[in-house]
Amino acid sequence: MVGETIKNSHPNINIEYITSKTSGDLDQNLDISGGTTVGVFTSDISKKVEESDNSIAVHSWKDFPIVENNTTGIYGTLKRADMRDILILKHSVKVQKNIDQLTIMTSSPRRRYAIEKNLKNLIPLTFDKVYFKDIRGNIHTRINKFLKDNTHGIVIAKAAIDRILNNNTDKSDKNALIKECLKKHQCVILPLSIFPSAPAQGAIGIEVANKNKHLIKIVESINDIETFENVNLERQIMSEYGGGCSQKIGVSIWNKNNSKIKSINGITEEHKKLETFDLIETVHRNTTTRMSNAFPIGKSEQTIFKREESNKNSELNAIQDSLIYITRKNVLKYRPDFQNSCKLITSGVKTWKEAAKKGYWISGTSDSLGQAEITSMKSLFDVKNIIKLTFKNEFTTNPNSIDLYELKEPNFPKDIEERDNFFWMSPYAFKIAIKLYPSILNKHHSCGMGNTFEQIKEIIKNEGYLTPYLSYEHWLNKVEKSK
Repeated sequence: MVGETIKNSHPNINIEYITSKTSGDLDQNLDISGGTTVGVFTSDISKKVEESDNSIAVHSWKDFPIVENNTTGIYGTLKRADMRDILILKHSVKVQKNIDQLTIMTSSPRRRYAIEKNLKNLIPLTFDKVYFKDIRGNIHTRINKFLKDNTHGIVIAKAAIDRILNNNTDKSDKNALIKECLKKHQCVILPLSIFPSAPAQGAIGIEVANKNKHLIKIVESINDIETFENVNLERQIMSEYGGGCSQKIGVSIWNKNNSKIKSINGITEEHKKLETFDLIETVHRNTTTRMSNAFPIGKSEQTIFKREESNKNSELNAIQDSLIYITRKNVLKYRPDFQNSCKLITSGVKTWKEAAKKGYWISGTSDSLGQAEITSMKSLFDVKNIIKLTFKNEFTTNPNSIDLYELKEPNFPKDIEERDNFFWMSPYAFKIAIKLYPSILNKHHSCGMGNTFEQIKEIIKNEGYLTPYLSYEHWLNKVEKSK
């Protein structure tokens, strides 16, 4: 991938590919979870780069030490792949309701901590504790060990799986084994909001000797600046806690809607818990307002419609080979019995947890960032369609959606036109409000990061009047601080 990108920009450069194994590759018994094995997958190669005038190295950037070695560095990267982790659980676990001990393969302290903390609320399975088993080797080796072992689950970087499946030149039996594993067993894409990845996960690091200005210039010419900046910020944050594979900390940073989203989760060596899911950079807008001038405030104002639900289980139960997008917990009110060929995705983590309580196996979530976030899941699960379970909408029609409830009799507060800062849970609520009260259009509006933002943006032409937030609670917190 790096070589092809360089050739596209510099067609006269000749490239020779050399594969090199490091001490971390060769010694499969080496314990990499401690703090004494920094650079075991990179340092041997770094020496070769330092000593050659014509060599660059390509790494999984997360393997490259955060502490600088003073002789080489990462000077460029390509566009980042999916940062998330995948948990694969054997089908035999899925058919059970109770198990004494769940055994999962992973050598990462970060993944172990996050799984112990969150997994019970995400799967419809009762278990007393999680036992972890170390696993090493490339993706094919790990999957093979997992399938042959009596272990219940394994955690793998989604980027690794995606790159293998997207490599059309490799038709080997090994790849067929991975595809069969994903099809047969339960795959859970872990959400970045509570399962942030290792710094640089999914990113390729291109290493050059610090003294080699000519090669640095070539690598910088193909650099994906957004990925480069975000990864370096992740590594900077991790360096504050010591860095390295031994940390029980995940840090993920990515861009959406002119904002940077930051997720940090874990526990430091001093046992300080870290839990952050927030925006760290956004287009500056003046959003200061008094609490009394904001809408909605309190549960009564959040419920502005009467909801009339429909039982369409016969239609839902007949769906096959589809990714089913569950937008709210109430679309599962009549407990449809989905076919095994379907994969269930929720709009957010709260809806995921509610669905798990009802016995549904959820394969992932858009993490309250909009339906566009699940597009990358469709190819992984090898399904034909994405079907959205939602409500009847007089403003838009979607042939790939099923309406399971209708919103009626909107009840806005009497002083709605006197408010000056609004948060909208859906584009439908916004459109109804401006239809009834057109004067509020030129007030300040806020909403989530996904489809609601995209639709409202089409109506509000002045972007200074629209601010995206991660959630209603996130917006409310900002209002409370400015009251």
